[in-house]
Amino acid sequence: MIVGMDSHYRLRQRLAALIDAAGFNRSQAAHAVGCTPSRLGDYLAGRTIPSALVLLELEDAAGQAENRTWMRAADVIDAVASYSESDPMWAMRMLLQGRDQSLALSTPARRAIWATGSPRRPLTGPWKTLAHTVLRESARDGRPIPKWLAAPMPLREPWAPLPVKPGRHLDENLARLGIEINERELVTA
Repeated sequence: MIVGMDSHYRLRQRLAALIDAAGFNRSQAAHAVGCTPSRLGDYLAGRTIPSALVLLELEDAAGQAENRTWMRAADVIDAVASYSESDPMWAMRMLLQGRDQSLALSTPARRAIWATGSPRRPLTGPWKTLAHTVLRESARDGRPIPKWLAAPMPLREPWAPLPVKPGRHLDENLARLGIEINERELVTA
């Protein structure tokens, strides 16, 4: 198939516009359409012409990003930061709701959208360690992980975001980081 220079240019511009509309970086866009970042770079540079399916998937992803009703990782951090000091129970609820929504994302495009954006509110100290750990754990399905979602560092002193109930098991992964929380507190279903 021969594509004219004008059509070729318009196709590359359309791909770039859809990637921008979805809020993707190249890695996220590649994940959303099921190709490598290198292959996506070939499409954007005009070295390779993508299938119509790539264009349709990016159009769908841009629409989903605009109309989403679920929290991205950045939204979860903002929600936790909003309530971490004033209402730890609500902050924990927002964290677990965001994690659960994340686990329910059923398409590569939605999992890529989850990784877009950056938090507007800073999250520091033990809440940052807890939130980053929980969000990184939920991203073990191969989705892109935002660069700002750093691997958590262990706390210097043990910390409990909620009252610990004696005689119940602590979550071992979080305990290694110095966070004491009963396993049952992390279950929402």
